[in-house]
Amino acid sequence: MRRWVLAAILAATAAWGAWTLVQRRREAIRQNREIAWMAAYQGATRAFYGADYPVAEKLLTDVLPETETLHPRDRSLADVLTMLGTSYSLEHKSQQAEPILKQALEVYERISPPDLLGEERTEITLGGIYEDREDYAAADQHFSKALSLSDQMPNGPTYERGNTLLHLGFVRMVQGRYPEAEQLLNGSVEALAPDSSAWAQRDLANAFYRLGGVYDAQDRYSEAEQQYLKAMQVQEKLSGPSSPELRGTLQGLAQVYQDEGDSAKAAALVNRAEKIALVPSANEASSHANSLLDRGAAAQNQGRYAEAESLYKQAIEFYKKDGEPEDPDLARALVYLGYLYRDQSQFDISKAGPLFQRALAIREKALGPEHASTADTLSDLSLVEFYEHNAGEAERFAERALPIQEKAYGTDSLPVSTTLNRLGLAERDLKKFAQAEVSLKRALAIREKNLPSDHPWIATSLDNLASVYLAEGNMGKAVPLMKRVQAIRAHSPAD
Repeated sequence: MRRWVLAAILAATAAWGAWTLVQRRREAIRQNREIAWMAAYQGATRAFYGADYPVAEKLLTDVLPETETLHPRDRSLADVLTMLGTSYSLEHKSQQAEPILKQALEVYERISPPDLLGEERTEITLGGIYEDREDYAAADQHFSKALSLSDQMPNGPTYERGNTLLHLGFVRMVQGRYPEAEQLLNGSVEALAPDSSAWAQRDLANAFYRLGGVYDAQDRYSEAEQQYLKAMQVQEKLSGPSSPELRGTLQGLAQVYQDEGDSAKAAALVNRAEKIALVPSANEASSHANSLLDRGAAAQNQGRYAEAESLYKQAIEFYKKDGEPEDPDLARALVYLGYLYRDQSQFDISKAGPLFQRALAIREKALGPEHASTADTLSDLSLVEFYEHNAGEAERFAERALPIQEKAYGTDSLPVSTTLNRLGLAERDLKKFAQAEVSLKRALAIREKNLPSDHPWIATSLDNLASVYLAEGNMGKAVPLMKRVQAIRAHSPAD
């Protein structure tokens, strides 16, 4: 009996020893895999932060399967995915970046403890992709989430917070939500100003520049001038007197002086901006075409309409020759020329419609039928048809544009108010007075929410609404609105 017991003990001991040996071997293999993975990960990180993105992408793609095996539920997998997606984004490979960044967010959401900073950075990068596509509704969603994450880290890094506020402020500016944009951009300035790094200072200059645009849109010219001058000071210090960023700021400041009636100051800044625009860039053909567009816009703002027409036409020919047939940049050039023909009485307005139609076809194919730029072109076509007394077509285009803009910019955005105005005028001319009143009242409410009470656009909305009441013979409702229009225009003659 004792022999059997001893044999059993010896067998158990041998089995335990064999199992222990297997476990040790497995642990050694796992440790070797971990060491190899760490070396590959560190190499990818060095390439990424050294801005060698093609190498980083190759290394990260190679290391990703092993990361999914070794670290399926921790931040290492989220970090690899975020780095890979960010690298693709910086290389303008947004189609590859988007699904990877979304996968990274899914990992961040399930790891514990949560990595709020990593998640915030991923949200910012993904928001930037949608911002570049002009999908402002999606961009707003991701930047808002990034800001919410930043709020949960009161002692977190200020650069990410400043960057998030800058992007979200820009999105709200594009949406015409100026009070919100102003608050966000001022927050960005506050967060970025103490950071002396080049990245933070570039963003700080951009925040000043965007604030200048917000103030200029609200006719707050002295405040806009101050912000543009601050942006110029930072940009000249960082990049010298001929940087592309400085050119945009010069053009913004020139527009302020032009709006204030100081044509001499505006012309001097435009000339300086044009000299910068003539400096070749890496993509010389594209740079030249963009320069022609910018110079055309500056000439148009200065009232040099024949020169603007020539420059726009040259840009269109460049894009036709060097770009793809469905190039969105070609659509932008066509729209610029269309604005000139539509808005300046010395030109034949019948030339505007075909330009907008061509731009619409390009944008529908290149960007999609639900894109914000597609909707903007539909709205522009609505106004052209209204001017040419085709109220039915004007109504149709505005009705197509409106839901797309509501989704892209927000229901209380200024682009929506513009299309509502155009829809309301078409409905008025079609004698759909009740519908016209609803459209124009809503447009007025949006503008009163986002603009100063004496802004010319509010006067325009009041005038349009009064015209509906006049068409109905309702003087009781029309007269108070007309008095408000007179009071606004007495202080601001420009409409």
